Amino acid sequence: MATTKISARDRDRYARARALGQARLQDPSAIVDARYNSHADAIELTFKGGGSMSIPRAIVPGVERASSEKLDAVVVSPAGDALLWPSLDIDVYIPGLVERAFGTRLFAASTGRRGGRRRSKAKAAAAQSNGAKGGRPRKRLTA
Repeated sequence: MATTKISARDRDRYARARALGQARLQDPSAIVDARYNSHADAIELTFKGGGSMSIPRAIVPGVERASSEKLDAVVVSPAGDALLWPSLDIDVYIPGLVERAFGTRLFAASTGRRGGRRRSKAKAAAAQSNGAKGGRPRKRLTA
């Protein structure tokens, strides 16, 4: 059996990948449960953060004509970012599905708000220097 030598650079890459995977496991937007509700004809998603949503089956690509029995076999990916139907050979990425269901404008607004709440030293320094100048300049009215 051949042995493979792993370089220090590769070990570093693997460590970063493992850290990224662990961080993604803590993500509150990860899906922890999914099930098909035949009465509502919708896929119900439960998020790690405690929230839930229901997405009509007609919006989910590839499952529009699938039987209820096949839809009941939905599986959540290990990363919590996709829905899998092994018997139908269909994988659906959750952020894309949410964007499709609610529109890009709502999705973009939510993402922008999340980014705007981030705190960094550079952002704090910029806010402090702008405050020293009297704050944000007023918009000029044009007629």
